[in-house]
Amino acid sequence: MIRELRIHTFRRLKGIRRRWRDEFYEEIKDIAKHPVVLRMKKYPHHGSTNCYQHCMNVAYYNYQWCRFFHLNARAAARAGMLHDLFLYDWHTHAARTGDYFHGMTHPEQAYKNAEKLFKLNSTEKDVILHHMWPVTLFSFPRTKEGWITTITDKYCGACETSRRK
Repeated sequence: MIRELRIHTFRRLKGIRRRWRDEFYEEIKDIAKHPVVLRMKKYPHHGSTNCYQHCMNVAYYNYQWCRFFHLNARAAARAGMLHDLFLYDWHTHAARTGDYFHGMTHPEQAYKNAEKLFKLNSTEKDVILHHMWPVTLFSFPRTKEGWITTITDKYCGACETSRRK
């Protein structure tokens, strides 16, 4: 009896995860296929992960967590795809431009780029502009989705950096 209940619960959860994964992609596919966003694949980000894949990872986990907590999963996923839309290799950026504060300045650049391409709501704006807290000490998220993104971004970055090549 207990074994059957466990099997039923496992299958139910597996079905929910599959449905949420499919729904996730429907919410972001216009962003994921946009030619400018696809350019993020050219830029290395953490370890062997490129900027596009990092943003996809953040968007996916944002969606899952926000669905779980009954928050705006769509906005969190879409902003997750755009949060690092700065379109340069940050590893060499300082040497080329003299901007040694990429960690603090790229959210504004990503927001400007995203705003040109997509209509952003207030949650998406918050996520993109404030995802680097605590590096940007006084620029902290004002939405729950923004706080989730801040944590998700750090988690994904740590996993990507520590992954073997």
